[in-house]
Amino acid sequence: MRVEDLIDLFREDCQRIPSEVRHVWAIFWANFKIFLSYRTWVILETISTVASVAMYSFMGLQVDSRRIALAGYGEVDWLSFALVGVATANYLWMCISRLSHALQHEVHEGTLEPIIASPISMRSYIIGQSIRGFLVSGYFMLGALIVGVCVLKAPLVISLETVLSFVAVILLMVLSYSGIGIMAAGLILVYKKGDPLTFLFASVTEFLGGVLFPLKYFEAFPGLYLVAMLMPYTHALDAARRILLNGATILSPAVLQDVAILLAYSAVFIPIGLRVFRWGVDRIRYEGTVATY
Repeated sequence: MRVEDLIDLFREDCQRIPSEVRHVWAIFWANFKIFLSYRTWVILETISTVASVAMYSFMGLQVDSRRIALAGYGEVDWLSFALVGVATANYLWMCISRLSHALQHEVHEGTLEPIIASPISMRSYIIGQSIRGFLVSGYFMLGALIVGVCVLKAPLVISLETVLSFVAVILLMVLSYSGIGIMAAGLILVYKKGDPLTFLFASVTEFLGGVLFPLKYFEAFPGLYLVAMLMPYTHALDAARRILLNGATILSPAVLQDVAILLAYSAVFIPIGLRVFRWGVDRIRYEGTVATY
């Protein structure tokens, strides 16, 4: 076959127009197809999610519900309290670590240099990878909540208003931490390592955020309580619990206060994260270490 025949075979009738939306979609769809190809991993992670929810259900049999009342959400059982905490904590961890894990994979596989040298901007790459992380993480979070509500009969308040309010709070939670995820990705570009940092950050967030116990217990330790109240996740989890445990909406005064705090953190962390990421890209280009690890 002649070269001209090959060119005609792959030529498209429509003119190729550079579009950031196309670039974002291409990055998202390519990585989403990779996710779908790991069927065994998806099945095992789904089973692990179901098993973890069941484990917390049995743990709740040993917890005095009067202690959970200290959290300030009324008479709720421990399963409902922990279910919202675990589901949101896992979702946040998977979202903020997605970009750094993707870049580590590109570095180790030697495909980072073609990506940086391609016409696709790093902004499109970040958005595409993030959307993939949001959807995949959402699948596991939704699975945990469905098992808790439908199988274990956790008494969450489910209505159109609470669902929409919960989704809005989750998006704001991810937005408030996206700057930290982008910052970690920028550091990985330069130092080629970052897993210990993100893992430590996730562990501290889960502990101080009150995933499994009321933050009232921290009042005896002023230093820990102050750090906990300075974390965006603490306020996101508080809003999520008020919505799913008490039936509040995003327009409720207590939830609005948490939303305002999340928006403030987003306005601070996102510009810092983008600056660090740009610094990382510029530095590896200047030093010629794009293809090294």
